[in-house]
Amino acid sequence: MVVDLGLKNKTFKIIFDNDIDIDYRLHDSELAEKWASKIKHLQNVPIDSVESCMEDVSDIRELYAEFCKFANIEPINIVPLDQGKLNQLHRIYEEHHDRLSQLKDNTILYKLHHSVHFHEGGTNKKNIKVGWGTYEGILTKQFKCYNFYEDSIIKNYIYLPWAELGKTPVTYWKDKEPNDQTRFNQLAKPHTTFRAMFFIATEDKVPSPLNTEFVEWFKLYKEEWFAYHGIPNWNNILEQSAPLLATTDYKGNMKDFKFNRIIL
Repeated sequence: MVVDLGLKNKTFKIIFDNDIDIDYRLHDSELAEKWASKIKHLQNVPIDSVESCMEDVSDIRELYAEFCKFANIEPINIVPLDQGKLNQLHRIYEEHHDRLSQLKDNTILYKLHHSVHFHEGGTNKKNIKVGWGTYEGILTKQFKCYNFYEDSIIKNYIYLPWAELGKTPVTYWKDKEPNDQTRFNQLAKPHTTFRAMFFIATEDKVPSPLNTEFVEWFKLYKEEWFAYHGIPNWNNILEQSAPLLATTDYKGNMKDFKFNRIIL
């Protein structure tokens, strides 16, 4: 069912700093309609600076110390900060997420998570990311977002980011997480969490073939993983692309643009 969102010709604007405004057209898909409905409720709410990658999360030692104090847990030694330690920190984040996400002033929970991925090299600063964090509340839903992935990403178009409490299969493998089916099922996830977020691509991207070593490794775990998550397959598009939300005729360079607000 198509919902009437009150969008004239399904168009809206993104306003950037310095009063730059860009016109967008909502993509013709069920997912894009659902996304616009979510964002319409949030367009006058301030965005979350952590989710929108506006915070400096490079000092993971300080952030982890603050996290442990907030969570009331004993810290582990994270020196040297190798991938094994980053995996441990990610698991600590997972284990305490449900409890700490219910507390007030819990920004440090999300700062630590972003810092872990920052040090893993997983933060793509090339895209303009926008999210409302905990302000989106009940707007977070479960939906088969993976059914809407595009074959490629086009510069200046708007897409829905993968937003799971976990890692994609390739990231799981690349980060040297345990060669364990149970842990793989638990931590590696397809895109089923539909959050009120988006990113604006600042360059074209065509998914590259999956690493052959990963493909060989994945053969050992994929069938049970498919069954566990109820999905039929996994490929380079699902790993590297995203669902399209909106298009624009603007062809300029947005790499230095700073998001201000969205008007639907």
